[in-house]
Amino acid sequence: MAEEKVTGPTLHIFVNRRKFEQGDGVKDEMTGAEIAGLVNVPADNAVIRWDSGPQKGEEIGSGQLVQVSIGDHFLVTRKVVEGGSEH
Repeated sequence: MAEEKVTGPTLHIFVNRRKFEQGDGVKDEMTGAEIAGLVNVPADNAVIRWDSGPQKGEEIGSGQLVQVSIGDHFLVTRKVVEGGSEH
């Protein structure tokens, strides 16, 4: 007897090549800050970019709201901070 699949694919995205799902905080609409938070980069120190689709390479502001689709890829890096060491 075959099992019936009652749900479709779950919403998931990739940030820095790591998969995140709804249980991790992924929603249909997310801010750049929320995306950066998935990889523990503070919003004020994050550069968030699309890493897939027609928007690839476009920067996302930390307060900018984006529509998230299944399998979207994002790249989050830290802003370069110039200055002396804290040692």
